[in-house]
Amino acid sequence: MPAPLEKRTRTNMTSKGQVLIPKDVRDQIGLVPGAPVDVGVNDRGEAVVVPSGATSTETAEERTQRLDRLFASVDADPLFDRTGDEILRDVRGDERLP
Repeated sequence: MPAPLEKRTRTNMTSKGQVLIPKDVRDQIGLVPGAPVDVGVNDRGEAVVVPSGATSTETAEERTQRLDRLFASVDADPLFDRTGDEILRDVRGDERLP
């Protein structure tokens, strides 16, 4: 059974197998024009598209420790000079796109 979707948009597949991913969805998951993506099938049989390199080698414990450090730094100095993108990059643990 497919996982529930927060937002559903219907689109068509071309005869070449191309599918348009709506801009709001691309923005939400961090897809940018010209950047590579990984496409696959998850353990539920659902097609998945993610920015290439989005797969983390970080364990759940390492992720928890990283987030704990991040939140502790915010508690210690909540008025620091960082953009929202920088903060989200730290939270997600992903690399800066070229």
